[in-house]
Parts: sequence; structure tokens; C-alpha cells
Amino acid sequence: MKKDSQIDNNEIDLIGLIYTVWEGKLKVAAAVVISLMALISYQSIQTNNFAARTEIKPLTPLEVNKYSSFNRVLALANNNKITETNNTNIVEATNNNTNINIKTSTDPELVANSDLKSLGKLSTITSSSLLSYYVDILNDRIVFEDAIRKFNLLEASQYNNDQEYNEAIIKLASSIKILSPSTNVVKKGNLENSHYTVYFKHHDVEKWQRILKYVDKLTNKLVKKTLIDEYNANLFFLKEKQMYRLEDISTNINNLLIDYDRDVFDKLAYLKEQSAIAKKLGIDKNTIKVQTMGNQNVLLSNVETENSLYLRGYEALEKEIELIQTRKNKDAFVKGLFDLQKKKRAIEQDQTIHRIELIFQSTLKTNKKEFLAASLNIYGTEFELKDKKKMFMLAILIGLIIGAFYVIISKAIQSHIAIRKKTN
Repeated sequence: MKKDSQIDNNEIDLIGLIYTVWEGKLKVAAAVVISLMALISYQSIQTNNFAARTEIKPLTPLEVNKYSSFNRVLALANNNKITETNNTNIVEATNNNTNINIKTSTDPELVANSDLKSLGKLSTITSSSLLSYYVDILNDRIVFEDAIRKFNLLEASQYNNDQEYNEAIIKLASSIKILSPSTNVVKKGNLENSHYTVYFKHHDVEKWQRILKYVDKLTNKLVKKTLIDEYNANLFFLKEKQMYRLEDISTNINNLLIDYDRDVFDKLAYLKEQSAIAKKLGIDKNTIKVQTMGNQNVLLSNVETENSLYLRGYEALEKEIELIQTRKNKDAFVKGLFDLQKKKRAIEQDQTIHRIELIFQSTLKTNKKEFLAASLNIYGTEFELKDKKKMFMLAILIGLIIGAFYVIISKAIQSHIAIRKKTN
């Protein structure tokens, strides 16, 4: 019987505990109030941080259409270049003892495009290429640093010197993340968000929205400047290359004419020598014998005329000398010259670079409309704030637990003191 009583005394009386807590409900309520006051005091000295997600929207097909004229001109130039390359062959021109390799084309009007092999560097303007420029500039963080200074996202007065202030700005700008689509796929219902996203944590929502507007406008300006600089540099390179190509062709033409004069000088000397031999031998007419071998239609010379030209007779040799000396248009006798002249003319008349420059100027340089490479979806920015309701519920729960423990422990201590007084 004593054993059963001991067991009963060691068991926890839940009903008794609940009754004890109920009796001390005012103390429990006081503990809850204290917990809530502690939470409110803590929040008053803490900044209300948020996490902002802003999508980077590429241009729509309709917005990219304004570059269609430029893209068509560039594509046409590239297609002509490819056609010319496929039609090009090698012509070997031999001018007496001089061998000259000349590249020519079956279509001389396309020859000039062979000098525009760098047209591939002038890429067409597409939504993806503009987005790539936009994201690259954002990744440099310079636009964010400029915006942080402009809108005083950090107070300069809180830092000892300019160096510390600038370092803090660089550090804050580097904390801004540009999430790529592969790492930022968020399902929204049946849709998936696969755009680039700007992610940033701070406490001033209004300033951050102003910064996003400023960054978006500045980034588009920088993309436009980058495009203009790159295309101007490439166009300048193409013009320089075309000019150098014309200089090279002019040099080759001059060399052909110089070589022709030297060849003619040497040939006249040789003809005069052979004519003197013919006169000495009394050979005035052609004495080269030709014999028929087998087929009557096949005639083979039995004399090597190159080394025995005097056998043609001095009358024929002197007449050839006279004709060579009285030539008025020597260009017709310079082998390979006409091919070079056609190529030079084709390059001089080619307007590809000029047309690209004109359409580029009208598309980007002189276009008064605001340039867009991409845009930040500022008004669609998602701000993730701390859940205050959960924090208040947690504070109430902690207050209840602490209050209940206080009431139970206080009751137990009072009971223990009362028992000791009775036994004494």
C-alpha cells in the first residue's frame, strides 16, 4: 500500500499543472507582454531589410524591327562576299620570263567584296546580342556604384575618409547579384521565369527603385555608346583595309608596267642582234623549213626558232622592231594588267562600306528615339520582406512558455516551503 502511494506521488498531475497555470494566468499574460515589448524594441533599432528581384527583359521582336534595314544591308554584303569567294579562281599570267599570280573572279563586280572579309566582325543587331551587351555592363557594377553615390544609398558622413566611403560603395555594389536564367528559374503557376535577374538586399525600397531607374537608363546609354564605338572602329578598319588593298593593286600594276618596259628593252636588243646576224648571212626572207610528217594537217618545225631567230630574215625582224617601238598603247600587250585594272575598278566602285555606314548612322547615331538594348522590369520588382506576423506569433509563444514555467516553478517552491513549515 505504501508502495502504491509512493508511485502516485511521483506521477505528474497534468490537471494540477493546468490548474496552477490558470491560477497564474496574469503572470503568464505579463510574460507575453514583456516578450512582445522586447520584440518591438529590437525591431525599432533594426533596419527593415528586404530582398528585391528585378527581371531584365530583352527587346521584343517588334522593338528589334527598327534594326531590320541595317541587318539586311549587312546580310546582303556578307552574302555577296561568300558568293565572290566561291567564284574566285587563280589565273597565272606569264609575261615572257616573268610569272605573275593574279587572283581574279568570274564576276568582277563581286571582286571588291573579297577585300571585306572582316565584314563578319560587323554582326547583325539582335535581341540576344543587345541583351548580352546590357548584362555585361551591369556585371561591371560601375553603373551601380555611380547610382549608389548619386542617391546616397550610403551616407558619406558615416565614414572616416573618402577611401573608406569608396571601398564601402564598391563592396555594396559587388553584393548586387546578376542571376542568369539557368540559376534563376522560378515557377509561377504554369509559367517559368527564365530571364536574367538583378538580386539585392537592403532596407530603403524607395531609394532602390530610383536607383533601378537610373541604372536602366545609364546602361542603355552605355550600350549605345559601345555599339557606336565598336562599329566605328570596324568600319574604320574596313576602310583602311580597302585603301591598303587599292595601294597594293596600284603597286602591282606599276610593277607590271615596269617589268614590261624591261622585257621590251631586252627583246628589242635580242631582235636587233638577230637582225644583224641575218644581214651578215644575207638572209632577207624567212628560210625556216617546215616538213610534213604523217598526217598532212600536222606541221612540225624542224628548227628551234628561239635560238635561230635570224632565220626569219632581217626584213621581218626589222618590221617587228619598228612595230614594237611605235606602239601607242602598251597596256594591251601587258599580260595580267587588265585583270588587275578590273579588280581595282571594282573596289573603287564598291559602295558596301558606305551603305553600311549610312544605314548605321540613321539607325543609331542620328536616331532621336530613345535607344533600348534591354530594360529592367522596375514596376514588377518583387520585394521579399520579413514576415512580422510569424515573429509576433513566435514572441507570444515564447512568452507563454516562459510565463507557464515561472508560474509552475513558483507554485512548486511555495508548496515545498509550506510542507517544510508543517513538518517543523
